[in-house]
Amino acid sequence: MKKMQGRVVCASSDKTVAVEVVRLDPHPKYKRRIRKKKKYQAHDPENQFQVGDLVQLEKSRPISKTKSFIAVAMPPRNASKKAAGESSNAGNNELGIPLESEQQLEA
Repeated sequence: MKKMQGRVVCASSDKTVAVEVVRLDPHPKYKRRIRKKKKYQAHDPENQFQVGDLVQLEKSRPISKTKSFIAVAMPPRNASKKAAGESSNAGNNELGIPLESEQQLEA
């Protein structure tokens, strides 16, 4: 089974978090895509997740009657954008074209 992503909606139990997974599914009659939500119980051995955190669920052997997933931390989305932005700025310097701010400092 593929990995699922969701948001933690309850973290009050010890070593367990409730994760709500939202998916888009076509309506049986009208074929319009609608949101369907389902809550899964996931194992959180270190109690590291709080309500509102984005997590990834990985399938594992059954841990209890309702838990068969392990919650894994996801990297933040905006971190990848910052890394891409830094590499594009570095590309301008590699071409030997000085930035406008560097030209003003030299003058």
